[in-house]
Amino acid sequence: MDFSLALEQASFRESGEQEILSKVDGHAGVITLNRPKALNALSLPMIREITRLLMGWKDDPRIGVVIVQSSNERAFCAGGDVRSVYEAHRKGDQDFMAAIFQEEYLLNFIISIYPKPYISLMDGIALGGGLGISLHGSHRIVTERTTMGMPETGIGFFPDVGAGYFLNRCPGEIGTYLGVMGESISGEDALYAGLATHRVGSAEMPTVYRSLLRARSTGDVDDILQDAAGGQQDCWLQTYRDLIDRCFSFSSIEEIFKALQQESGPIAQAWLKGSIKKSPTSLKLALAVLRRTKGLPLKEVLALDFQVSQQCVKNHDFFEGIRAVLVDKDQAPLWKPSQLSDVTPEMIEGYFIPSE
Repeated sequence: MDFSLALEQASFRESGEQEILSKVDGHAGVITLNRPKALNALSLPMIREITRLLMGWKDDPRIGVVIVQSSNERAFCAGGDVRSVYEAHRKGDQDFMAAIFQEEYLLNFIISIYPKPYISLMDGIALGGGLGISLHGSHRIVTERTTMGMPETGIGFFPDVGAGYFLNRCPGEIGTYLGVMGESISGEDALYAGLATHRVGSAEMPTVYRSLLRARSTGDVDDILQDAAGGQQDCWLQTYRDLIDRCFSFSSIEEIFKALQQESGPIAQAWLKGSIKKSPTSLKLALAVLRRTKGLPLKEVLALDFQVSQQCVKNHDFFEGIRAVLVDKDQAPLWKPSQLSDVTPEMIEGYFIPSE
């Protein structure tokens, strides 16, 4: 499957919209994620419907802006529907495991080049694939209730959806820290890291939303959000920026962990303790992806993501991680290899070999 060619051609399939609510209101095309029991985890039908809507609204003269929001007060989008990938794996459905990643990454790319303001209202949990449908857009709104992160190393995967593009643009080594450790951050942290463009109070979000419905242009959106946004405040990432830069600048996980071990503070020790639960292969793979994608355009990052994803679905840790965290929920994954020292450079290099 030639993913690069698919990006160039930008061809899409249509499907139903039961997990997506949509409407044209004022000058806005509004997409509402509506899969509350799964915290809006992106299913393949959802990916296809969002794509269909965006392509239909792209040249629609009624539409000045696109707004993406959630019907769930708790979550914007908790990631991609990896459980459906797990079920496809059990059935041996290789086509599904290729399609869900390919079409998700195609959607990420379309969002990045969308000709109209694309506004994501991340008032709640925004993880993994939820960042793919928000952080590539022009306006990325967070609140005091936002929890943002790329937790893939905890399920035997890697930070995908173009994370090598947006994480590598964070200040210093913040992106490396987020991608490798899989830690979550607040909306204020996201603003500091450049992942969000504006922060508004959750209570003000309905008023901001109504104002955005009247927006016709990027300038209108900028004015509305500027008026509503609070000023930058001190945040956790800013406090620990020096520690992060000091420890996460290295080219290997072993060097990063050695640097953390040499730190006497409780934060570094907590990171080390947390890393024990993560897939050793994913830790090394995450760092390798981030280092290889630094400075690359998004199109090339997404193409690499697809390539690596198709190697992940051939290996043990991804499905063991999904089993332990989302299926059996025993929180006790049996990683193979189980030790960082047993993950060789050749094994990691194998993930960058294109699938046949």
